[in-house]
Amino acid sequence: MTEALMNRYRQAVAPLLEAGEQLVDVARVVPVAGAEGIGDGAGAAIGNRLARIGAVSGEAGSIARSFPHVEGAAIAKLLVVTDRRTAYVTSGPDVRKVGRLHWHVPRSAVLRVERRPRLQAMARFRLHFADGSAVSMHTMRRRTVETLADHLGR
Repeated sequence: MTEALMNRYRQAVAPLLEAGEQLVDVARVVPVAGAEGIGDGAGAAIGNRLARIGAVSGEAGSIARSFPHVEGAAIAKLLVVTDRRTAYVTSGPDVRKVGRLHWHVPRSAVLRVERRPRLQAMARFRLHFADGSAVSMHTMRRRTVETLADHLGR
């Protein structure tokens, strides 16, 4: 799946790379802090709040606190791994257009990927950073988490 996603989003991501930088992995993700369940009313609001517990850990100014919570169902939210950095990019419905770089850190700033228990239909994982902070995300497939861990560490 990694190769298929890399090929699908290559036109959106490649122009954002620095000279000589190599694309290693692309994963569709949803940051837990910005995730919303389906439905209206008090039940949905309570469910959303419970699901966001532990979404971001770390002090103000930490790497995890700088991770964006981009909303919008019509855009693809991508965690991009290159040979130099890890980045968060969004791409609109037309994947042939250049995506938008929202955040990036050097690869050395990401210590590991931790698979978390699945509480919903999507797989959950955490990125742990060198400053001790962490951010949680969802993705559709457990294999995506395993591939990210292969590239970023376990």
